[in-house]
Amino acid sequence: MKRLAGIAAACAVLCHPVFAQDNSNAEIDAYDVIPVGGDDETEFSPLTVESRSQALPQYAADSSKGATKTDTPLIETPQSVSVITDKQIRDLGALNIQEALRYTAGVRADSYGLDSRNDTALIRGTNYVQYQDGLRGLFGNFNNVRSDVYALDSVEVIRGPSSVLYGQGTSGGMINLTTKRPKSVFASELRAEFGSYSREQFALDITGPVIDDGVLDMRLVALQRDNDTQVDFVSESRRFVAPSLTWRPATWFAWTLLGHSQRDESGTTTGFFPWEGTIQDNRNGQIPTERFASEPGFDAYDSEQDALTSMLSVHFGHNWNLSQTLRYMKNGAVYNTLFPNIYTGDPYLLDPLRRRSVLRVAYSSDATSRALTSDHRLTGRFTTGPVEHLLLAGIDISEVEARLLSAQSTPAQILLQGQFDLYDPQYGRFIAPNKIQQPKQTTKQRGYYLQNQMRLGDHLIALLGLRRDEAITQVEGSENIQDDATTKRAGLLYSFDSGWSPYLSYTEGFLPVTQVNDSGDPFEPIRSRQYEAGVKFQPSTAPVLLTLAVFDINEENRLAPGENPTVQVQLGEANIEGLEFEAMVSWPQVMDVILAYTKLDGGSDGGPNSDDTNRNRPLPAVAEEVASAWLRLQFGFAGLPGLSIGAGLRYTGAIPDESQTVTTPSYTLLDAMIAYDTAHWRLAINGSNLEDKTVISACLERGDCFYGARRSVVGSLTINF
Repeated sequence: MKRLAGIAAACAVLCHPVFAQDNSNAEIDAYDVIPVGGDDETEFSPLTVESRSQALPQYAADSSKGATKTDTPLIETPQSVSVITDKQIRDLGALNIQEALRYTAGVRADSYGLDSRNDTALIRGTNYVQYQDGLRGLFGNFNNVRSDVYALDSVEVIRGPSSVLYGQGTSGGMINLTTKRPKSVFASELRAEFGSYSREQFALDITGPVIDDGVLDMRLVALQRDNDTQVDFVSESRRFVAPSLTWRPATWFAWTLLGHSQRDESGTTTGFFPWEGTIQDNRNGQIPTERFASEPGFDAYDSEQDALTSMLSVHFGHNWNLSQTLRYMKNGAVYNTLFPNIYTGDPYLLDPLRRRSVLRVAYSSDATSRALTSDHRLTGRFTTGPVEHLLLAGIDISEVEARLLSAQSTPAQILLQGQFDLYDPQYGRFIAPNKIQQPKQTTKQRGYYLQNQMRLGDHLIALLGLRRDEAITQVEGSENIQDDATTKRAGLLYSFDSGWSPYLSYTEGFLPVTQVNDSGDPFEPIRSRQYEAGVKFQPSTAPVLLTLAVFDINEENRLAPGENPTVQVQLGEANIEGLEFEAMVSWPQVMDVILAYTKLDGGSDGGPNSDDTNRNRPLPAVAEEVASAWLRLQFGFAGLPGLSIGAGLRYTGAIPDESQTVTTPSYTLLDAMIAYDTAHWRLAINGSNLEDKTVISACLERGDCFYGARRSVVGSLTINF
């Protein structure tokens, strides 16, 4: 923590005298030639007295579409929200969503270490639900692709339950990915990346008018990548293409179509290694981070996705807008792996003297899902006496069909495979399980929601929301399970002329779960409620954005890791209290700063049949403290306007397992970047975990631990043409 404190102190000294400087000459870098993101909906101005966007820090966004669905400025939203912009993603050198979240308050990225299957992160101590362009983007488990950051304009982190607007969100929060969309000004770029683990990536982004005057615009984003990983025998390959069109035949009408087709081929980088040899001493030393515990030629995580999204906006007169977002998505994944059988007591039971060899469990699945989701919204603005209203009424509908072929080793097969030496592996002795068809599962959900944002005078803002959800889960061969819920939301914020905005909020959550337990029965919906109080600061004359929040979350039916990596269990009740602080500060053409700090105190009762002996158990992979600091320096003042260097520190506190038997030690990691920009090209080098530390991200009560990512260095060249 000493290095973090040093950076924070330096920022305070350097930034304070220049807050009032004019931002009109802020850095314009080459990346800005391609305008990305934005929303094609024709929206009227939100409830705001004056725009502070001219004084925003370099990395900050002025508003968040996801938090209220009305483009309300962040400073006027009674909720803790962060927007990770494309500039921040670029400067951090984030290679995936998990890495893009590393410098965000309330988030513990890399919560289960290096994982080629999905992006693992915790928001306020819980797994998040991922949305894309306002619709849920992932369903189920081990049947999805990982979204690529190159296809995105921004990542919105919306903390706390969001069920009133979305109906499907965890208690800790959700992320909303904003896809790149067509623009009316022609621009294009080619990008090449080369780096650690034989990384080779080539990408294209081109946008512009097909018909003049903005009637028809297009965009094409495409990417190809091949690389190895830090784990032996595991490589990765990705191909995606994302064409899009926007049609605006009149000022009151806009229709955008977003296509996306992606194919990924990878394997298993997660080792599920036993405590002894990772967090506990083993007479043979530590299990190497590059160790591959699965089987070459069998191991795979190959996924695919095809999706088409329609975004329609019709503007009625001065104050009313009708919008619809509709998506059809088809996903699939083949997942084959072997992992150490560390879940039945001593993993070295059959090798008690040498303590080297374990038995392995084979798992194989072929999962597919089809999802049709839609969100229909009517937005209007009106006044009643002294109160100005921004009213939102909507209906969202989803239907998800999931099919699964799967199998896992029987006890006899586990023994017949023989032992596997974790320190000197010999491959080739394994039995692939015969997959069987699992019952088809269909989940249907319909939600009706109403939200009213009200302003009284120039300073007082209130938000009220109400939602009714109806969900039906159909498991082939079983009776239908019907769940319904009414959730509420309320917030109050006072906006001072000085830029300070204190607020209070209450939110509730309801999340039908598409997965099933190890008996094949559907899980109960997750229900939650949260109380939050905070303050935001964004002065109109300085590039500063500060957010401080405290919260108390209660969650029922929380999902947690099961007795082995292929299953999950449902806890009884969990409670999480916490504090978050986030700061973004810019000194134009000189410096950009991001500071984030999170403190959590949480526990669960372990399940519906728990007694007093195992209540208040620590939550898995949840650190009590997480902090980060990022500093980027520019050298325009020294006659080198294109040169910038940056460095960041990420601190993760100690983490006990659920039984408090072992504790994962705290660690601090160093990241850095150097870049040179011109009007036509950008050359950059980014590095993460530059000291190449071996870290353990988490250890679970069931007996396994997860290694974090080792050092990675990537060079990139972007050419604008």
